[in-house]
Amino acid sequence: MKKERSTNLSRDRSGHERVVLSVPAYLLYGEEWTRSVFGFFHIETFSVRSAPNNWRIGLHRHPDFDQLSVLFSGRCTYEHDGREATVKVPSCVYTPANVVHRFAYEPGATGFVISVSSDFTAGLSSVEGAANTAMLRLASYRLATFDSKRALSKIRAVTDLLAEKFGSVDQHRRDTLRYLFGALLLELDASLETSVDKSPRSSSAADLFRRYRDTVHTATGQIGFGDEAQPHGHTVEVFADQLSTTPYALNAACKSIVGYGARELIQNAMLEQGTRLLLYTTRPVKDISFLVGYSNASHFARFFRQLRLSPRRTLHHHKRHAPARILTSLRQGDAPHHVPGAHREAGVRPEK
Repeated sequence: MKKERSTNLSRDRSGHERVVLSVPAYLLYGEEWTRSVFGFFHIETFSVRSAPNNWRIGLHRHPDFDQLSVLFSGRCTYEHDGREATVKVPSCVYTPANVVHRFAYEPGATGFVISVSSDFTAGLSSVEGAANTAMLRLASYRLATFDSKRALSKIRAVTDLLAEKFGSVDQHRRDTLRYLFGALLLELDASLETSVDKSPRSSSAADLFRRYRDTVHTATGQIGFGDEAQPHGHTVEVFADQLSTTPYALNAACKSIVGYGARELIQNAMLEQGTRLLLYTTRPVKDISFLVGYSNASHFARFFRQLRLSPRRTLHHHKRHAPARILTSLRQGDAPHHVPGAHREAGVRPEK
Protein backbone atom coordinates (compact mmCIF):
# COMPACT_ATOMS: atom_id res chain seq x y z
CA MET A 1 0.00 0.00 0.00
CA LYS A 2 1.30 3.43 -0.90
CA LYS A 3 2.04 5.52 2.14
CA GLU A 4 0.53 8.98 2.38
CA ARG A 5 2.90 11.89 2.19
CA SER A 6 3.43 13.75 5.44
CA THR A 7 1.42 16.95 5.56
CA ASN A 8 3.69 18.70 8.04
CA LEU A 9 0.65 20.30 9.64
CA SER A 10 -0.44 20.67 13.23
CA ARG A 11 -3.26 22.57 14.87
CA ASP A 12 -2.84 25.51 17.22
CA ARG A 13 -5.07 26.22 20.22
CA SER A 14 -7.71 27.86 18.04
CA GLY A 15 -7.91 24.78 15.83
CA HIS A 16 -6.24 26.34 12.78
CA GLU A 17 -3.74 24.29 10.83
CA ARG A 18 -0.15 25.53 10.68
CA VAL A 19 2.97 24.28 8.92
CA VAL A 20 5.68 22.78 11.12
CA LEU A 21 9.15 21.38 10.50
CA SER A 22 9.04 17.58 10.37
CA VAL A 23 12.32 17.38 12.26
CA PRO A 24 12.56 16.58 15.99
CA ALA A 25 13.93 19.14 18.43
CA TYR A 26 16.11 17.64 21.18
CA LEU A 27 17.88 18.87 24.25
CA LEU A 28 20.98 16.87 23.27
CA TYR A 29 19.92 13.80 21.30
CA GLY A 30 16.95 11.76 22.38
CA GLU A 31 15.88 13.86 25.35
CA GLU A 32 12.82 16.05 25.32
CA TRP A 33 13.55 19.65 24.39
CA THR A 34 13.32 22.09 27.31
CA ARG A 35 12.40 25.67 26.48
CA SER A 36 14.47 28.68 27.59
CA VAL A 37 17.73 26.95 28.46
CA PHE A 38 20.02 29.71 29.74
CA GLY A 39 23.64 29.42 30.87
CA PHE A 40 23.83 25.90 29.43
CA PHE A 41 27.05 23.94 28.89
CA HIS A 42 27.61 20.24 28.23
CA ILE A 43 30.54 18.19 26.92
CA GLU A 44 30.83 14.49 26.13
CA THR A 45 32.84 12.19 23.87
CA PHE A 46 31.46 11.07 20.50
CA SER A 47 31.10 7.49 21.73
CA VAL A 48 28.48 8.36 24.38
CA ARG A 49 25.70 8.91 21.83
CA SER A 50 27.17 7.85 18.48
CA ALA A 51 28.22 4.30 19.42
CA PRO A 52 24.73 3.21 20.62
CA ASN A 53 23.29 4.68 17.38
CA ASN A 54 25.69 2.88 15.01
CA TRP A 55 27.84 6.04 14.85
CA ARG A 56 25.04 7.92 13.11
CA ILE A 57 23.19 10.88 14.59
CA GLY A 58 19.89 11.37 12.73
CA LEU A 59 18.29 14.61 11.59
CA HIS A 60 17.38 16.91 14.45
CA ARG A 61 17.85 20.46 15.70
CA HIS A 62 18.51 22.38 18.91
CA PRO A 63 16.34 25.51 19.22
CA ASP A 64 18.27 27.14 22.06
CA PHE A 65 21.98 26.41 21.78
CA ASP A 66 24.93 25.77 19.47
CA GLN A 67 27.09 22.66 19.17
CA LEU A 68 30.78 22.18 18.46
CA SER A 69 31.90 18.78 17.15
CA VAL A 70 35.66 18.62 17.76
CA LEU A 71 37.10 15.70 15.77
CA PHE A 72 40.57 14.33 16.55
CA SER A 73 40.56 11.04 14.61
CA GLY A 74 38.29 9.21 12.18
CA ARG A 75 36.16 10.48 9.32
CA CYS A 76 33.00 12.53 9.64
CA THR A 77 30.25 13.43 7.19
CA TYR A 78 27.69 15.98 8.27
CA GLU A 79 24.65 17.79 6.90
CA HIS A 80 23.53 21.33 7.69
CA ASP A 81 20.09 22.26 6.34
CA GLY A 82 20.40 19.82 3.44
CA ARG A 83 24.01 20.65 2.50
CA GLU A 84 26.37 17.74 3.06
CA ALA A 85 30.14 17.83 3.57
CA THR A 86 32.94 15.49 4.63
CA VAL A 87 35.62 16.93 6.89
CA LYS A 88 39.21 15.98 7.42
CA VAL A 89 40.76 15.59 10.84
CA PRO A 90 41.57 17.30 13.06
CA SER A 91 38.78 19.83 12.78
CA CYS A 92 35.74 21.39 14.44
CA VAL A 93 32.25 21.65 12.93
CA TYR A 94 30.18 24.45 14.43
CA THR A 95 26.39 23.91 14.30
CA PRO A 96 24.39 27.06 15.18
CA ALA A 97 21.05 26.85 16.99
CA ASN A 98 18.05 25.75 14.91
CA VAL A 99 20.14 24.41 12.03
CA VAL A 100 18.75 21.02 10.98
CA HIS A 101 21.69 18.64 11.08
CA ARG A 102 22.89 15.05 11.16
CA PHE A 103 26.32 13.43 11.58
CA ALA A 104 27.85 10.13 10.49
CA TYR A 105 31.16 9.17 12.12
CA GLU A 106 33.62 6.46 11.25
CA PRO A 107 33.32 3.78 13.97
CA GLY A 108 35.85 4.50 16.70
CA ALA A 109 36.20 8.20 15.83
CA THR A 110 37.48 10.25 18.74
CA GLY A 111 36.58 13.73 19.82
CA PHE A 112 34.06 15.75 21.80
CA VAL A 113 30.62 17.26 21.27
CA ILE A 114 30.14 20.53 23.16
CA SER A 115 26.64 21.99 23.54
CA VAL A 116 26.41 25.56 24.75
CA SER A 117 23.90 28.41 24.92
CA SER A 118 24.98 31.67 23.32
CA ASP A 119 24.97 33.48 26.67
CA PHE A 120 27.47 31.12 28.32
CA THR A 121 30.46 33.34 27.48
CA ALA A 122 28.59 36.56 28.25
CA GLY A 123 30.08 36.72 31.75
CA LEU A 124 33.67 36.61 30.53
CA SER A 125 35.52 39.78 31.47
CA SER A 126 37.31 41.08 28.39
CA VAL A 127 38.08 44.56 27.14
CA GLU A 128 38.02 43.36 23.52
CA GLY A 129 35.23 40.77 23.83
CA ALA A 130 37.49 38.39 21.92
CA ALA A 131 35.76 35.15 22.95
CA ASN A 132 32.33 36.43 21.99
CA THR A 133 33.66 37.66 18.66
CA ALA A 134 35.27 34.26 18.02
CA MET A 135 31.98 32.47 18.75
CA LEU A 136 30.11 34.74 16.32
CA ARG A 137 32.70 34.15 13.61
CA LEU A 138 32.68 30.37 14.11
CA ALA A 139 28.88 30.35 13.85
CA SER A 140 29.17 32.07 10.47
CA TYR A 141 31.97 30.01 8.93
CA ARG A 142 30.95 26.66 10.50
CA LEU A 143 34.28 24.82 10.01
CA ALA A 144 37.74 25.22 11.55
CA THR A 145 40.64 22.89 10.71
CA PHE A 146 43.80 22.80 12.81
CA ASP A 147 46.58 21.20 10.80
CA SER A 148 49.60 22.25 12.82
CA LYS A 149 50.76 19.99 15.64
CA ARG A 150 50.94 22.97 17.96
CA ALA A 151 47.31 23.96 17.35
CA LEU A 152 46.15 20.35 17.73
CA SER A 153 48.07 19.97 20.98
CA LYS A 154 46.55 23.10 22.49
CA ILE A 155 43.00 22.31 21.42
CA ARG A 156 43.25 18.73 22.66
CA ALA A 157 44.62 19.91 26.01
CA VAL A 158 41.80 22.46 26.47
CA THR A 159 39.04 20.01 25.53
CA ASP A 160 40.48 17.32 27.82
CA LEU A 161 40.54 19.83 30.68
CA LEU A 162 36.98 20.94 29.86
CA ALA A 163 35.77 17.34 30.05
CA GLU A 164 37.61 16.78 33.33
CA LYS A 165 36.20 19.94 34.94
CA PHE A 166 32.70 19.23 33.64
CA GLY A 167 32.69 15.92 35.50
CA SER A 168 34.12 17.39 38.69
CA VAL A 169 32.49 18.92 41.76
CA ASP A 170 35.04 21.69 42.18
CA GLN A 171 33.95 24.79 44.02
CA HIS A 172 34.41 27.14 41.06
CA ARG A 173 33.49 24.62 38.37
CA ARG A 174 31.17 26.91 36.42
CA ASP A 175 33.60 29.82 36.18
CA THR A 176 36.43 27.47 35.25
CA LEU A 177 34.35 25.97 32.44
CA ARG A 178 33.44 29.40 31.14
CA TYR A 179 37.04 30.58 30.92
CA LEU A 180 38.28 27.28 29.47
CA PHE A 181 35.57 27.41 26.83
CA GLY A 182 36.58 30.98 26.02
CA ALA A 183 40.16 29.77 25.52
CA LEU A 184 38.93 27.01 23.21
CA LEU A 185 36.97 29.53 21.12
CA LEU A 186 40.09 31.68 20.68
CA GLU A 187 42.18 28.68 19.58
CA LEU A 188 39.52 27.59 17.09
CA ASP A 189 39.14 31.15 15.79
CA ALA A 190 42.87 31.29 15.17
CA SER A 191 42.51 28.17 12.99
CA LEU A 192 39.73 29.58 10.79
CA GLU A 193 40.69 29.79 7.13
CA THR A 194 39.34 33.25 6.38
CA SER A 195 40.60 36.54 5.02
CA VAL A 196 38.81 38.48 7.77
CA ASP A 197 41.11 40.72 9.77
CA LYS A 198 41.25 39.15 13.26
CA SER A 199 42.80 42.10 15.03
CA PRO A 200 40.99 43.15 18.25
CA ARG A 201 37.41 44.34 17.84
CA SER A 202 35.39 46.55 20.16
CA SER A 203 32.83 44.75 22.27
CA SER A 204 30.17 47.17 20.96
CA ALA A 205 30.68 45.92 17.37
CA ALA A 206 30.34 42.28 18.48
CA ASP A 207 27.24 43.09 20.52
CA LEU A 208 25.59 44.94 17.63
CA PHE A 209 26.39 42.09 15.23
CA ARG A 210 24.95 39.51 17.64
CA ARG A 211 21.73 41.51 18.12
CA TYR A 212 21.39 42.02 14.37
CA ARG A 213 22.09 38.37 13.54
CA ASP A 214 19.64 37.12 16.18
CA THR A 215 16.93 39.57 15.05
CA VAL A 216 17.35 38.53 11.40
CA HIS A 217 17.29 34.81 12.22
CA THR A 218 14.24 35.18 14.45
CA ALA A 219 12.37 37.05 11.73
CA THR A 220 13.34 34.77 8.84
CA GLY A 221 12.80 31.66 10.95
CA GLN A 222 9.09 32.46 11.14
CA ILE A 223 8.66 32.55 7.37
CA GLY A 224 6.45 29.75 6.06
CA PHE A 225 4.82 28.84 9.35
CA GLY A 226 1.96 31.34 9.42
CA ASP A 227 -0.82 32.58 7.18
CA GLU A 228 1.32 34.99 5.17
CA ALA A 229 -0.51 36.66 2.31
CA GLN A 230 2.44 38.83 1.29
CA PRO A 231 6.21 38.23 1.10
CA HIS A 232 8.23 39.60 3.98
CA GLY A 233 9.98 42.93 3.53
CA HIS A 234 13.17 42.11 5.39
CA THR A 235 15.69 44.85 4.60
CA VAL A 236 18.74 46.29 6.34
CA GLU A 237 16.84 49.54 6.82
CA VAL A 238 13.92 47.80 8.57
CA PHE A 239 16.21 45.91 10.95
CA ALA A 240 18.31 49.03 11.61
CA ASP A 241 15.16 50.84 12.68
CA GLN A 242 14.18 47.96 14.98
CA LEU A 243 17.60 48.03 16.62
CA SER A 244 17.71 51.84 16.87
CA THR A 245 20.83 52.10 14.75
CA THR A 246 21.78 52.84 11.13
CA PRO A 247 22.39 50.63 8.08
CA TYR A 248 25.93 51.99 8.01
CA ALA A 249 26.58 50.80 11.57
CA LEU A 250 25.14 47.35 10.78
CA ASN A 251 27.31 47.04 7.68
CA ALA A 252 30.40 48.07 9.62
CA ALA A 253 29.67 45.57 12.42
CA CYS A 254 29.06 42.71 9.96
CA LYS A 255 32.20 43.38 7.95
CA SER A 256 34.21 43.71 11.15
CA ILE A 257 33.13 40.31 12.50
CA VAL A 258 32.50 38.08 9.47
CA GLY A 259 33.86 40.01 6.50
CA TYR A 260 30.62 40.56 4.56
CA GLY A 261 27.80 43.09 4.67
CA ALA A 262 24.45 43.30 6.45
CA ARG A 263 22.46 42.65 3.25
CA GLU A 264 24.34 39.42 2.59
CA LEU A 265 23.56 38.22 6.10
CA ILE A 266 19.84 38.64 5.33
CA GLN A 267 20.23 36.84 1.99
CA ASN A 268 21.99 33.93 3.68
CA ALA A 269 19.28 33.67 6.34
CA MET A 270 16.53 33.75 3.69
CA LEU A 271 18.28 31.03 1.69
CA GLU A 272 18.64 28.88 4.80
CA GLN A 273 14.95 29.27 5.63
CA GLY A 274 13.94 28.58 2.04
CA THR A 275 16.04 25.40 2.11
CA ARG A 276 14.42 24.25 5.37
CA LEU A 277 10.94 24.81 3.94
CA LEU A 278 11.95 22.98 0.77
CA LEU A 279 13.38 19.92 2.52
CA TYR A 280 11.38 19.59 5.71
CA THR A 281 7.86 20.75 4.78
CA THR A 282 5.55 19.96 1.86
CA ARG A 283 5.17 23.53 0.64
CA PRO A 284 5.58 23.85 -3.16
CA VAL A 285 8.67 25.56 -4.57
CA LYS A 286 6.47 28.31 -6.01
CA ASP A 287 5.03 29.15 -2.57
CA ILE A 288 8.43 29.07 -0.90
CA SER A 289 9.99 31.39 -3.48
CA PHE A 290 7.13 33.86 -2.94
CA LEU A 291 7.46 33.75 0.85
CA VAL A 292 11.19 34.45 0.82
CA GLY A 293 10.70 37.49 -1.38
CA TYR A 294 10.97 36.32 -5.00
CA SER A 295 8.27 37.26 -7.48
CA ASN A 296 8.50 33.91 -9.24
CA ALA A 297 10.19 30.54 -8.84
CA SER A 298 12.74 31.22 -11.59
CA HIS A 299 14.19 34.12 -9.59
CA PHE A 300 14.39 31.85 -6.55
CA ALA A 301 16.14 29.18 -8.64
CA ARG A 302 18.63 31.77 -9.88
CA PHE A 303 19.44 32.63 -6.26
CA PHE A 304 20.05 28.95 -5.53
CA ARG A 305 22.33 28.61 -8.54
CA GLN A 306 24.65 31.21 -7.02
CA LEU A 307 25.61 28.36 -4.69
CA ARG A 308 25.51 25.81 -7.56
CA LEU A 309 22.23 24.41 -6.30
CA SER A 310 18.72 24.00 -7.71
CA PRO A 311 15.56 23.97 -5.57
CA ARG A 312 14.02 20.96 -7.30
CA ARG A 313 17.29 19.05 -7.61
CA THR A 314 18.13 19.77 -3.98
CA LEU A 315 14.79 18.31 -2.91
CA HIS A 316 15.09 15.34 -5.30
CA HIS A 317 18.67 14.57 -4.25
CA HIS A 318 17.79 14.76 -0.55
CA LYS A 319 14.87 12.34 -0.94
CA ARG A 320 16.76 9.98 -3.22
CA HIS A 321 20.00 9.69 -1.28
CA ALA A 322 18.92 10.07 2.34
CA PRO A 323 18.82 6.69 4.14
CA ALA A 324 15.36 5.24 4.73
CA ARG A 325 15.80 5.78 8.48
CA ILE A 326 16.39 9.50 7.87
CA LEU A 327 13.33 9.83 5.65
CA THR A 328 11.31 8.07 8.31
CA SER A 329 12.58 10.59 10.85
CA LEU A 330 11.34 13.40 8.60
CA ARG A 331 7.84 11.97 8.74
CA GLN A 332 7.65 10.57 12.23
CA GLY A 333 10.58 11.93 14.24
CA ASP A 334 13.72 9.91 14.94
CA ALA A 335 13.93 7.61 17.95
CA PRO A 336 17.59 7.47 19.01
CA HIS A 337 18.85 5.21 21.74
CA HIS A 338 18.48 6.83 25.12
CA VAL A 339 21.65 7.46 27.10
CA PRO A 340 21.11 6.61 30.79
CA GLY A 341 21.49 9.63 33.03
CA ALA A 342 21.92 12.07 30.15
CA HIS A 343 18.77 14.04 30.93
CA ARG A 344 19.60 14.16 34.62
CA GLU A 345 23.13 15.53 34.05
CA ALA A 346 22.41 17.41 30.87
CA GLY A 347 24.63 20.38 31.51
CA VAL A 348 25.73 23.27 33.65
CA ARG A 349 22.91 25.59 34.62
CA PRO A 350 22.97 28.88 36.49
CA GLU A 351 23.05 28.70 40.26
CA LYS A 352 19.83 29.84 41.88
